[in-house]
Amino acid sequence: MEYATKKRWIELVEFLGGSHQCATAWFQRLVKCMTEPHRKYHTPFHLEECLEELDEIDGDEERLALIEVAIWFHDAVYQPGAADNEQKSAEMAKEFMLECEASSSVIEFVSDMIMATKDHRSNDDEDAAIMVALDLNILARDQKRYAEYESQIREEYASVPLEVYCEKRIEILQGFLARPVIYESETMAEIYEEQARMNLAWSVKRLQSELQVE
Repeated sequence: MEYATKKRWIELVEFLGGSHQCATAWFQRLVKCMTEPHRKYHTPFHLEECLEELDEIDGDEERLALIEVAIWFHDAVYQPGAADNEQKSAEMAKEFMLECEASSSVIEFVSDMIMATKDHRSNDDEDAAIMVALDLNILARDQKRYAEYESQIREEYASVPLEVYCEKRIEILQGFLARPVIYESETMAEIYEEQARMNLAWSVKRLQSELQVE
C-alpha cells in the first residue's frame, strides 16, 4: 500500500492512543489480509476508495476516527460466500482495540459499524448509515469503475457456475433497487443514490442478457 495510506493509519492509531509499534504491526497484518490472492475487489484499493469518500464528510473528529477504524477492519476477514466475514473482522478489530486499551463503549461502537456492513442496513443509526454508504460508494462510481467492480466480484466467485452466479447476483442487486433508498444517510443519498440506481439497473440488465445467452 502507498506510503500516504500507511502514514494515515499510523496517525490514526496514535490519535486513538496506540503506539507507533502497535500501528506498524497492525498495518502489516491488515495489508497481509487485504492482499490475499483470492481477493480481486476486497483489496487495499477498496479501502482507499472508502477513505477517499470519508474525507468528504464533516463531523466530530473522534467519531469519524472510530468510523475510519471500522473501515480499515470491515473486510479484514473475507472469504467469498462465507456468512461470518463481518463477525470475524469485528473480532479482529476488537483484538486491535484491546491492545490500544480502548474502552468497552469504543469497542462496541466499532464492532457495530463493521456489523452494519453485513446486510447494509443502518437501523436508524446515522453513524451506521454513513458507514454503510462508505462501503457501498462503489455502486455510485462512474460506469467504467462500476463495471470493473462487477468483473472483480465475478472473479472472486469464479468457482460458481455462470448461471447460478447471474441468478444470485441479480437477486442481490434487485434487492438494493427494491429499497426505498439504498443510502439511508440523507446527505449520502443526495450524493450517491441516483448514480447507484443507474448502475444497478444497467448491471441487472447485463446479467439477465447473459442468462438468456446461456
